[in-house]
Order: sequence, then C-alpha cells, then structure tokens
Amino acid sequence: MSKRVKHIYAFGPFRLDLEQQTLSKDDKAVALPPKVFETLVLLIERRERVTSKKEMMNVLWPDRYVEEANLSQNIFQLRKILGENQGEAKYIETVSRRGYRFVAPVNEIREEVRPIVQPAEEQPVTDPFALELKAPAPEVKEETATTVPQTVTLAVLPAINETQEPNLEYLSDGICDNIIINLAQLPQLRVISRSLVSGYKGQQVDAREVGRELGAETVLLTRVLSLGDVLVVTAELVEVSTGWQLWGQQYHRSLSDILQLQHELASTISEHLKLKLTEEEKKRLGRHYTQTPEAYQAYLKGRYYWNKHTAEGYEKAIESYEEAIRLDPHYALAYSALADCYVTFDFYGVIPPLEIGPKAKAAAVNALLLDDTLAEAHLALACVKMIYERAWSEAEREFVKAIELDPNYAHARNWYSHFLMAMGRVEESLTQSELALKLDPLDDSINHYLGWHYLHARQFDRAITQLQKVLTTNPDFYLARVTLGMAYVQKGEFDKAIAELLRALEADRLPVVLGVLGHAYGIAGQREHAVQIMEELEELSNRTYVPPYSIGLIHASLGEKDEAFVWFERAFAAHNEWLNWLKVTPEIDSLRGDERFRQLLLKLNLVA
Repeated sequence: MSKRVKHIYAFGPFRLDLEQQTLSKDDKAVALPPKVFETLVLLIERRERVTSKKEMMNVLWPDRYVEEANLSQNIFQLRKILGENQGEAKYIETVSRRGYRFVAPVNEIREEVRPIVQPAEEQPVTDPFALELKAPAPEVKEETATTVPQTVTLAVLPAINETQEPNLEYLSDGICDNIIINLAQLPQLRVISRSLVSGYKGQQVDAREVGRELGAETVLLTRVLSLGDVLVVTAELVEVSTGWQLWGQQYHRSLSDILQLQHELASTISEHLKLKLTEEEKKRLGRHYTQTPEAYQAYLKGRYYWNKHTAEGYEKAIESYEEAIRLDPHYALAYSALADCYVTFDFYGVIPPLEIGPKAKAAAVNALLLDDTLAEAHLALACVKMIYERAWSEAEREFVKAIELDPNYAHARNWYSHFLMAMGRVEESLTQSELALKLDPLDDSINHYLGWHYLHARQFDRAITQLQKVLTTNPDFYLARVTLGMAYVQKGEFDKAIAELLRALEADRLPVVLGVLGHAYGIAGQREHAVQIMEELEELSNRTYVPPYSIGLIHASLGEKDEAFVWFERAFAAHNEWLNWLKVTPEIDSLRGDERFRQLLLKLNLVA
C-alpha cells in the first residue's frame, strides 16, 4: 500500500496543513481567504530571514502589478486571525523599511498518511443535520463521471450605490443579498456567503484579485443608480482566471419592477454560467414571496436595519417589516422576519416580554399559516417556544424542522445552539455553533454567539479571544461588548470588565447593561457602585421596563441571596428571557448550592 507525506507547520495553538490548505487552532478550523493563506505560508517558509515587501508582492501576485496596500491588508487580516493585538509582534514582526518576519517558534511536521480503507458497514453519524458537511463524497464510477454536474463558485460583491444617497443604501444591499439567497439554492452553484463579501462594500475592486482571495471562479459586479423613479442597474460577470467579461448588461427599470428585475438577474446569471436547471429549480429561482413591490422594498429596508445589530436598528427593522405586512398581509417571509426581529430585540430588555412575546408568536404563526415550507417561519416559532413559552420539546421540534427544510440555514443552527446550551447539552451546542460558523464564517451574530457559548462553557480565555475578534470588525456590536465584559468578570479582570461595560453604556444606557455592570462592581468588591446602580434600576423601573433578572444579578454579586431569589422569581413570572440559561450561566454560580436554586430550575423544567 503506497504512502504519502503530510506536511504541517505547528506554531502556538495553530497547525498549518499544506496538503489540505487549511489552518486550525486548537483543532478547530480557522476561516482564511486563499491569498491570506498564501501570505502565511510564505512568511513561515522564509522565517529565518526578513522578507522584503517587494519580494512578497512578486511571489503573491506574480502576474500583475499591485499596490503595497494589498500586502498591508493581507498582513492586517492575518494578524487579526492569529489574535495579535495592536502593537504586538507575537507571530509577525514588522521590520521598518525592510519587510516582515515570522518570529514565533515553528515545529515542522511530516506525517506519513496511509490511504483510508472504508469499513464494510458505515458508522452511525451522531449529528444527522451535519451530513452535508461531514459525510464523505460518494464514489463516482468512471463510466458515469461525465454525468456529474460541475460546481461553479460565484462571488456576488456588494453593489456600488452610485447615487450616494444613504436612504437608498438598503436597495443596493438588498438586490445583491437576494441574488445570493436565490442562487445559493442551486446545487450546481457555490455562492460565497454574504458575510465574506461584505468587507468589499463601498470599494472599487479588481474582480480577478477579489476572486482569487475568495476562492471564486466567477465574480458578479453591480452598480445601482437612482434617477427619480427610474432605477439603473449595471451588472457584469467576470471570469477570474482570464479577467474576461462573460456577460454584462444595463437595466433601466421603475422601482415597481424591482421584483421582476431580481428574477431576471438570477436567471440570466445562471444561463451565462451554463447551469442546466431542472424545472423545479427554475421555479424556485423565480419564486416571489410577495407580488407587491412596495412591500418588498419595505422588507429590504427591514433587512438592512436588522444587519446593523443595534437597538435602534432593530426598532427600525420592526417598523419596516410591519409596513411590509400592512402593504401585503400575505407576505409570509415578512411575518417570519418580524418574529425573528422581536425575539432578538428582546435581549436588549427595553420592552416587557409579556408584551413582545405575543406579538412575536402571532407573527410566527401567521408565517406558518401562509407557508409551512418556510424554514424561517419554523425557526421563528422555535424561538418563541424557547424564549417566551419555555416549551422545550416543542421548540426543539421546530428547530429540527427548520434545519430539515434548509440544512444550510446558518441562523437556524445558531439559534439551535442557543437552545442546546440552555438544556445543558454543551457539546451538541458547540457542534451546531461551529456548523453555523462554517456556513457563514464572518457573520457578526454567529461569531458573537460562539463567544457567548465559550463563556457559558467556562472557557473564558476562548470567549475573550472570540469576542475581541468580533469587536475588531464591528466595534458598535452592543451584545458582543456586554458579553466580553461578562467574560472579563469571570477571569477576575475587573478593570477590563468595567471598562467594556462603561463603553457599552456610552451608546445607550440600557437596563440590561446597567445590571451586568452592577454585577461586575459587586463581584469586584465595589459595593457602593453596585448599590448605586441597583438603586438607579429600581427608580428607573417606575418609569420604564427593567428586566427583574438584572436587579437579581446585582443582589447575587453582593451575596444577598434572599433578595436575589425574590427578583429571580419575578423574572420567572415576567418570562424574562435571560433566566432561560439559568442551568449554565456562570454569573450566579454562588447560588447553585441553595435549594431555592434547584426549585427554580424545576419551575423552568430545566432539571433532567
């Protein structure tokens, strides 16, 4: 039996596999654009000397002229991925006026790899939803190999808003988002996720270079210009290997024709990529969830605001989705998006759950009544069952159904991971979180949740590293900053925790942040500050909604168990969603030995 050699570079917690072209950290895959991967390999292979910028650019881009900024961007991305802080040179040293040097110790490993012999019987798969990512590719017999469709990889770059009116940004974003969503349904096409292409928003780019960085064979470029009521959309497909334009066209359409325009774009792109579609695939590609253009525009606005991941953004998204439903009461996708938005917004703790919960449920149920084949609708109902009704088995059934309908729906897996963590099924939770991240590796909310998972799994260093990574790309992500503060508290790094939470308060003095900050002060022994915040919350509760859990959290940090349980009982009665993770949350570990804690878990039906 022949042998082959696997070549690996190991440094710190990382392993760089040259054969598989992959980077892993602590045995977990790390998403790395191809050109950034090449940069890392080059630095490691030349680690015994300083590599000049000119030499690196000649190696990385041998067939074209590039600016030094291209190399600087690769180094910047690499440092973020490796976890270097600003001014640090743990792995990559910048040598002034000369170039770069890889300075971390590297262990070069060569492993003999024998061909894998498949067993006579297949082993059971523990996660049936992970089959599409874990199962080996089926063997194709030689005589039938020509019948297997070729897969094309496409990158749909963010449209350039040539009108430069911020009010129309939702339109340019929405057109490309929906092209991605529609084309991603085709099995012959691999479409790069929205999160991976979003970094190119607003940039004039070289299609060939971007295609190489993303590992795409074809790139779609679009420009959007609004002239009164006329929308001018210019689109072109570029072949990465040659730089040739495969297709290009300019459309002049009224805003009321936007639905038809997106269908035309998706169909024309599939034709020029020479995809042979079945009748069912053609039907799916042309599917519209509404026939009302104004409703669709309102839906696009909702998506645009939702992607901001801020309290103000969620409020505006809710208004937009409600407007879409008013314009088309049969718009199932808008109902499911509205329910999802209510649930996510509830974590900001500004509306009573007993008020927002029925609205979220009504929207989810309406979505299912209109279209029970919609994965988004089943996910929305699953979240309602989990967050507000604490109907755990019913919630899991809906999560499973959503994933069955769309196994590549990253947010369904992300929310299912939330559920599994609440149940204390930590390893299963991590599996779903990692699958979500593999499907959409740069999505802020999915990356934030992985940090949240590590926090509740008591892996505080990992939580901090992950959350810092999220905040590097999105400093305004409120929940990520709050979670980072919570992680620092568990590490005993109170100054850092308080600094992060005070920064979160700068954006909006929300009760949830005050509660976490008060808890941090209490654990840090700064009783006076903790009491002051608790009094502010109690006074605030006379004028607006304050989650009872937040006040209970501060009492717990001060060792006031009786008062803490009083407020947690109120949180239970108020359906305060933060209480649902009581089984695993580290903030109240000091109460776990109390019988009242066990009784509260029983009421929540969280005792196995």
